[in-house]
Amino acid sequence: MLISPVLPSRTAKLIEKTVLQSRHPGLQLDKFIGPCGNQEQQKAALTEVCKATGDNSLLQVLLRRRESVMMSLSARVFRYVTTGSLTLHLARASVAENAGICLHPIYGFAYLPGSGLKGMARAFAERIWLPHQADKADKDVAKSKINEIFGALQTSKGAEASAGLLVFHDAWPERWPQLYVDIVNNHHKDYYAGKGAPGDWEDPTPISFLAIGAGETFCFAISKRSADVPDEWVDLGSMWLAGALTYLGVGAKTNAGYGYFQPARDTVVPQVHVAPLEHKTTMELVSPAFLAGAYQQQEDAELRPATLRGLLRWWWRTMHSGYVDVPTLRRLEASVWGDTKASGAVRLIVEPVAGTVQIMDFDKRAIQRQSRLKAPPNNKTTQGLGYHSRGMDEKGRRRCYVAPGAKWSVRFMARPSSYPNDDTKDARHISSEVILKQAQAALWLLCHYGGVGSKSRKGFGSFADQPGLDLDGCKRIAAEFRAKCGVSGHFDERQAESPSLEQMLPLLEQPVNWKDPWFALDQVGYSAQDFAKRYKHRREKMALGLPREIGYPQSGTFHPATPVVNRHAAPVHYHLGKSSDGKLVVRVVAFPAGKLPNLAQSRAMLEKLLAYLAEDLVRRNRENNEPRTSPFNNPAPSFKGHNSVRTEANRQMHTAKIPKAGERVEAILMAEKTAKGGWKARHEFTGLCGPIQNTRDVPVDCQPGSRVILEVASVNAREMSFRWPKH
Repeated sequence: MLISPVLPSRTAKLIEKTVLQSRHPGLQLDKFIGPCGNQEQQKAALTEVCKATGDNSLLQVLLRRRESVMMSLSARVFRYVTTGSLTLHLARASVAENAGICLHPIYGFAYLPGSGLKGMARAFAERIWLPHQADKADKDVAKSKINEIFGALQTSKGAEASAGLLVFHDAWPERWPQLYVDIVNNHHKDYYAGKGAPGDWEDPTPISFLAIGAGETFCFAISKRSADVPDEWVDLGSMWLAGALTYLGVGAKTNAGYGYFQPARDTVVPQVHVAPLEHKTTMELVSPAFLAGAYQQQEDAELRPATLRGLLRWWWRTMHSGYVDVPTLRRLEASVWGDTKASGAVRLIVEPVAGTVQIMDFDKRAIQRQSRLKAPPNNKTTQGLGYHSRGMDEKGRRRCYVAPGAKWSVRFMARPSSYPNDDTKDARHISSEVILKQAQAALWLLCHYGGVGSKSRKGFGSFADQPGLDLDGCKRIAAEFRAKCGVSGHFDERQAESPSLEQMLPLLEQPVNWKDPWFALDQVGYSAQDFAKRYKHRREKMALGLPREIGYPQSGTFHPATPVVNRHAAPVHYHLGKSSDGKLVVRVVAFPAGKLPNLAQSRAMLEKLLAYLAEDLVRRNRENNEPRTSPFNNPAPSFKGHNSVRTEANRQMHTAKIPKAGERVEAILMAEKTAKGGWKARHEFTGLCGPIQNTRDVPVDCQPGSRVILEVASVNAREMSFRWPKH
């Protein structure tokens, strides 16, 4: 437990001994938090706040009192559930930097203040509902209704200030919400600060903050300020609040997908009759993805909206880089995606498709056996899969991956914007239709050429193609947007200080006879490694990305251009696509990097790489022409522990029946929780433990030690993860 150093040591020890489990989360965050001089310390301190689980039995008593009060007020009550993460009041007064959260000042549970709910309901009424009114007369009446319901300030025309006719009450959770540590990872902080181009050489610094996860139910209530207020006003206010919860989001980082809600089951909720322009699609993984959050463990291996949004911004810039200078590019980007001065015109919601997301331990040796990967030809060659996944299976830091076939429902919501994205009189209006096309084009590029997660430029985390567009279509959409902003012009290579589609080398697209993504990744890794071996000990190899080991004795005079020192993301993107018959397609695109060490030398090296890959991948496909279909995404459990010595759990697994994914088993709920405070369970017959992935579905009355029936989500030699059965 972390205790503020200003407390006497005896007091600190007493607190640690007596209130470890029942401490007040708000006091832990405000008074007892440890030093936060750097982000590692901040994450550790916030983790301690998450351990302050609060008193759920007290909350249930308070909820019954609150229900009585709402009934006495004849309040309109409805329940909504978080669809993803939620965070609010990050700037709460604390030693942690922009990492607080809104906690009840007396009881300590997370809640949503009524003042904020009233503000977002008004924002929905003015931004979305009001523009849908038919004509000026209707809009004048609509504005009057908004002022009646929410209240109006005194104006220069002499109108009196008035209080609103409705009361928006604080929204309380139905059970004590578990806090967890989330991160935001800005890869181009200098660019967004106006200090230069969005270079692939910048070193991101993850910022930790507190959040609430998906599946938390909150109770919202609206009541009349006086008995003579018409019911129509309550209907309108409820509809506006419901629309705000669904389409605008609550709290901070709503543009990045935080703070969105959906109606709870078996509850009557207000019907929203208007909505912003939106686009819905499904994203499916073709190759395994190394996804992670603050802890880089199984429980936070998820596709985070903030991650997807950052990738979309990167590919969006490739459409415009070189057509405008860097300051103009930054202003264009702000008009679509927002900046520190104004929110973006595109909101993004990501939800996993039930039953499709499997999170597995990256056991490289088990994968080699299952997918029958070919052994290296000699001891100087690394396994192809290991060459491109280096660092993902280090001792003590083995990563998890999301298996191919995982699907997410993605929803873009667009509103009108302006260029520049401010209130200047000469700002140009940009319609929501134009804004939405920008997001769709960026998504097409990401799904066709890029990937998500660690090692995404090596072919991991590739998505299936999005329909409806092509490369020329993306370029045309980009040109239309620049024309709307009044900055259309010709491409100038001198202005392209970040990757540009106009400089992208011709696409290498090689259909292969393989259906197993592990085998394809292994072959691509071998091919890339063989090319690099041609430049053994030669510094020219640094043109393929940094850091890069150059063996001694070194030759060549390659020196990266300023400000690059020893970090630069690979300018090559490997991608696995999938054809209609299930066979894979290997795609490789390369963007000449002006800092490695200049455009001419970078382009020359990348052209050689693409030429070599084009020939070598054809050969590998010919020599491995049998269909390579992976039996299943889950590698077989390995019965060998460290140094080939069986652990007790492995011995039990060897003799007991090993359940398969999807089977229902009896398990025991554990007192130990996951890093996010979720339930863990132990399968008694094998002794394997692991998280319950849909932990929010576990009934409130369950206790540690309870025997329950669970569904196996995944299993390997070290861990078994579970799901709470839906039926």
